[in-house]
Amino acid sequence: MPHANSNSLSTPRPPYPITTSSVFAITAAFTALTFPYPRLITLLERTPTMLTHHEWWRFITPVLINPEGWHQIAFNAVALLVLGAIVEREFRAARWLIIYLASAFVGEIAGYYWKPSSAGSSTGISGLLGAFAAQLFFARAPHARAGAILILFGAATLTYFRDLHGPPILFGFALAALMHRLSNPPKPRRSMTRIV
Repeated sequence: MPHANSNSLSTPRPPYPITTSSVFAITAAFTALTFPYPRLITLLERTPTMLTHHEWWRFITPVLINPEGWHQIAFNAVALLVLGAIVEREFRAARWLIIYLASAFVGEIAGYYWKPSSAGSSTGISGLLGAFAAQLFFARAPHARAGAILILFGAATLTYFRDLHGPPILFGFALAALMHRLSNPPKPRRSMTRIV
């Protein structure tokens, strides 16, 4: 009888990305409903009059749907599953959800001024990309930090050209960096004392 591989038994499996999967399922469900019920898009999307009409829910509900066709659906689905799983492995469920929703809110504010009629989950996903950049930035490998700087440079460029994805990337990075710092406070340096 062959012996079981001791390495496979001793190595813990990464936790299942339940929050990523749940958000993916919710987004997929709402997006699917927009096909038989297109009026759902007008109820959830970002609009130029949402502030004057006091439709505050539109600062977060656009992230629930991807109404711009199959290219948007496919790209955002893959990006959510890949980035979501990576970020959730590091930050866990609650902090993942805070990063996703808060970044989406920031992206919708930018979208209100720069692209006032649209919807999509890419604003929340952009926050996850920023959180991934924070993971790279705090990694020890120099090439990982270079990757983080590249992402931040791209986000700054998008913001300069008034692309609504720039601000949530930067915000997601800042929020994730803060979470990382609070969870890993710097160790106090030991003072060297001279014995006479």
